[in-house]
Amino acid sequence: MKKVISIILGVIVLVVAAVGARYLLAYNGFLDKITMRKPEMKQYSVVVLDDSELKEFADLEGKSVGFLKTDPKAANASEKLKNEIKVDVDFYEDMDLLIETFHNLITDSIALENDRLEILKEENVLNNIRTIYTFEIELESEDMIISEKEITAEPFIVYLSGSDSRTGIKTTARSDVNIVVVVNPKQEKILLVSIPRDTYVQLHDTVGLKDKLTHAGIYGINMSKTTIEDFLNITIDYTIKVSFETVVKVVDQLDGIDINSDKEMTLKVEGGQKTCNYVVGTQHVDGDCALRFARERKSYETGDRHRGENQQQVITSIIGRLSSSKDYLLKIPAILDIAADSFETTISRENVSEFIRRQLTGPVNWKVESITIDGTGTMEPTYSMGTNRPLYVMLPSADSIQKVTNKINEYLKDEPES
Repeated sequence: MKKVISIILGVIVLVVAAVGARYLLAYNGFLDKITMRKPEMKQYSVVVLDDSELKEFADLEGKSVGFLKTDPKAANASEKLKNEIKVDVDFYEDMDLLIETFHNLITDSIALENDRLEILKEENVLNNIRTIYTFEIELESEDMIISEKEITAEPFIVYLSGSDSRTGIKTTARSDVNIVVVVNPKQEKILLVSIPRDTYVQLHDTVGLKDKLTHAGIYGINMSKTTIEDFLNITIDYTIKVSFETVVKVVDQLDGIDINSDKEMTLKVEGGQKTCNYVVGTQHVDGDCALRFARERKSYETGDRHRGENQQQVITSIIGRLSSSKDYLLKIPAILDIAADSFETTISRENVSEFIRRQLTGPVNWKVESITIDGTGTMEPTYSMGTNRPLYVMLPSADSIQKVTNKINEYLKDEPES
């Protein structure tokens, strides 16, 4: 099962852009792309049972399609589908009823968001199905409040979301990597707060069942942002969203990075025959093995929490690599080109440019500290999947949350404690 670690590029965007400013053409094109606000898209699939007489989209004419009523965009999606073909649409109150009517042939087909569909497949709830049509709807622009902080002078918080989307940065998807980055420019230090994907939280503006944090991404990046704000009682100033595809290429552009493994492992790279052999201690790895190291969780007793620590280590290594030699200046245009199509931020062009000017007048060697939300694993029902389909979640400990919020507040102080 593919799990992304693409968040790595997000945390280094200011560093990359700063040293790349001398390459103005590449840099300006990159900056224009990543700061341009574009609407998010949500993808749906119309699926039928394997033995259904419906073989292709045209066969859907005059047939019934079931939608999940609790999906906030179900009405928009059904209208989009009805504009393309004449179908009878039914809305079902919960996931259990939708699946039951589908399996009992009461409805000819069902239409679900792609991510929710993938969850059902992973949990072996929906098997022996075929997709006969996919479509997408445009989400309305959300009233996301954008900070007006001077990021060269004031501490600020960025939410970095690693999207699980395979169809582009604009498609809503589970956020498999969630890192809160607290930047204190005066003290020249960065705090990385990793929140495991399975953390059991109350999704913003919902009541009743909680859900995995990763599922917040299904409803858009603003849902993930506001949910984390509620969870940690903080205000996030900016967001950065990236996809996993860029990590391998960027690390390879940097001629690899050093990582420190606390476990001997042999892991196969997805989609090929290549394997990565890790020894205990420090070693140099290429892009494939950096990504594989950052994605691994099954080899560790603490699973996703240890994966978060590895991800933070890879982030720190990339920052260090970029700062290690002026030779990498020559590679900045290529790195920017790789990142531009899989990277998006709400930080304004003007704010980033001002930050870069400050960097060029006095380069900063950022000090990076990491911390992770901890908790215990259990099985619980979720908002996205319903009462009768418990999933594995992590119940965050109150002590861990308090420790993290204390550390965030420490980094938000303008001046260090004497």
